[in-house]
Amino acid sequence: MQRSARALFSSIYRKKKQAHANHDVHLLARSVNEWLPQGIQSMIDGTYTPRFLKRYYFKEEVLDQLHLSDRVLQYVLLQQLKPTFSYVMNPNCYHLHGPSGVRLATQRIKEVLATQKPQYIIRADIKSYYKSIQHHVLIDDVRRYYSDPKVQAMLEQVIRNPIETPRGYKNPDNGIALRGPLSQFFSALYLKPLDDAFNEMDVAYLRYQDDILILCHTKRQLERCKRRLITILQERHLRLSRKKTRIGAINTGFHFLGIHYLEPQSPNSTKSTQSLSQTAANDAFAFDCLLFNQPGGVMTSQA
Repeated sequence: MQRSARALFSSIYRKKKQAHANHDVHLLARSVNEWLPQGIQSMIDGTYTPRFLKRYYFKEEVLDQLHLSDRVLQYVLLQQLKPTFSYVMNPNCYHLHGPSGVRLATQRIKEVLATQKPQYIIRADIKSYYKSIQHHVLIDDVRRYYSDPKVQAMLEQVIRNPIETPRGYKNPDNGIALRGPLSQFFSALYLKPLDDAFNEMDVAYLRYQDDILILCHTKRQLERCKRRLITILQERHLRLSRKKTRIGAINTGFHFLGIHYLEPQSPNSTKSTQSLSQTAANDAFAFDCLLFNQPGGVMTSQA
């Protein structure tokens, strides 16, 4: 563990060695033989506790940042957890593959489109996903899938990590650090019930962080998938993003992970234009009903 931790810190230091003399990276470099072995030992003992997150306010976002030493130590913890992913995580959660995740997801989508010819799509995006993760729900998930009390204790400390702000310290009940080494792990674990729910359905389901894609063959499958999706998201205290979610026919093509699939039909004829407009209107109505859980959210077979 120390070898991988030192290698990571050396890489970080090479990138930041030109930083201001008072930057934390220089202090940590001078005392690396103290804090790093102590941190590794605390992880072995199950007593690791991260420093407070530090909150920075920017014009368009608020960023909660880990201390540099915690980035290194949590990276080591993640490496110890990775061997469990094949037993715990759903294989349809593609961001856990790292940089190759987008390529693998793209290959799967192209294969499904070429061989199964799906007709309907749910392209969903979860609104403010990382900020909406409930700490008590995530901690219950950790305890459900990891029986080691040391692992449970350390992950709970990371999840409940207090935040240092210019106005004092905060102990929120929801939200995790977006750019932390464990954020991808937590995002995969939190929506594991959703991933598992589509295992036995005859549809193509993929998820990359908070981006969800479901390809269906029939309207009946589409309705079942919509109901299951919204039920589980409500249980997880999550909501869909209105602007980034699409439900309906595939005939106009779709985007997923920055790639466009299936060229849209040529809208030269009046009939074609009216058909596409009507499809968009139906999709918008269905999504509104689904989002607010009102009657009429499920289209009938005559729709």
